[in-house]
Amino acid sequence: MDYHEAADVLTGLQQRRPKLGVETTTRMLEHLDNPHASIDCVQIAGSNGKGSTARMLEQILDDAGLRVGLFTSPGLNDFREQIRVEGRTIAKEHVSEHVERLIPCLEMLRADDDEPTHFEALTAVALAHFGAMDVDIAVLEVGIGGRYDATSAVDPVASAVTSVSLEHTELLGETVDVIARDKAQVAPSEAPLITGTTGDALAAIREETNVITVGNRHDPESDIVATETGIPSPIESAVSIVGSEWAVETHLPLVGAHQATNAGVAAALARQVRDVPIEAIETGLRGATWPGRFELMSHNPRVVLDGSHNPGATATLGSLLDRYEYENLHVVFAAMQDKDHEAMVRSLPPISTAYATEPAVDRAETAETLAPILETNAKTVKTVQSVPEATEEAIETAGTESDDLVLVTGSLYAVAEARDRWTRLVVPVDQSSNISVSASTSTGTGWGWGWC
Repeated sequence: MDYHEAADVLTGLQQRRPKLGVETTTRMLEHLDNPHASIDCVQIAGSNGKGSTARMLEQILDDAGLRVGLFTSPGLNDFREQIRVEGRTIAKEHVSEHVERLIPCLEMLRADDDEPTHFEALTAVALAHFGAMDVDIAVLEVGIGGRYDATSAVDPVASAVTSVSLEHTELLGETVDVIARDKAQVAPSEAPLITGTTGDALAAIREETNVITVGNRHDPESDIVATETGIPSPIESAVSIVGSEWAVETHLPLVGAHQATNAGVAAALARQVRDVPIEAIETGLRGATWPGRFELMSHNPRVVLDGSHNPGATATLGSLLDRYEYENLHVVFAAMQDKDHEAMVRSLPPISTAYATEPAVDRAETAETLAPILETNAKTVKTVQSVPEATEEAIETAGTESDDLVLVTGSLYAVAEARDRWTRLVVPVDQSSNISVSASTSTGTGWGWGWC
């Protein structure tokens, strides 16, 4: 089987909706001789922040000298990006090998009317690859929820729930309490669950399992205090993480108090899994870049890509944008059908021009549906059928000599399509050399975000 045939097998499953239960994934793993059985697995669940946290943990463990596998979703440009070992994307020939081994099982599952989803099959391929590559630790980002996610076919040695907000309510439940309880089922059997949740979500999780909490210095429930202590540049944070017998001071190439909390969760997981040295945590966090998360792609005009995909994430994004000075905000917005579009748009700052658009995925909401929602928070709304076209129009509207800001948000799928404008051209952007910062702490607002 060549790579294109293998890719067709996997992408042919992509139309299926997420479904509850781990039995199908378990059957595939059994067919592959349970490749995960000898691997220490870490599960990271959460409504927001789980991908960033997984990436931070990967880098910390790598800097500690461990061989690490990382499984995340979705891939920005290629599903192979979702599976990597020691920072390297799975090779095409390895995809072919693992899918070819899966084919008899897929045929058997189809005969039983139990065809797996794309995510389930990719989870099996990822674990097969990690087993073949003899990784020390596999870091697994949960897809949806926790209890019935495909990644829950493993027995984790450590787990985390980064945050909880209303999402996938048709699958997970109608309240934060119910969703939190579902996510809490990723808890390991022999260690506390690490969590950055607060309020009702934390209370619900405490009723399900033992926890170690990560929060800011104002939260009396925090076992580990994670704080954004400064802002060296608009795309970098200084963070402090303080545990009961350890502390870390470092920089993070991601911004916002929420990323400081994610860093605290990643650090706590690393110490729980292998008790890694403080130096590895410091250097690992400094190197933990993560595309599509408040990622600056251009200076003239300023273009930021952020994959916020639910109201909790866009609210955080809105607070983050309050730190920066800009003339007009031009937003390219796309979202999936199952999201609360009204709440997402409402949480963004006032928009000068909004571009309602849709990425090329079946679950995308139509631009025509999003346009009237965007009218509640934008002076002008335009409907553009493709994300690349909408991005180009927004950049043209902003101009190269203005202080305007272009933001692409609402979905990682939209971010992926917009990001291709720069990655396809392979033009590197020095994200710090032309930036001047007029504030040094995370409490300031109204920064000077100056471009030369």
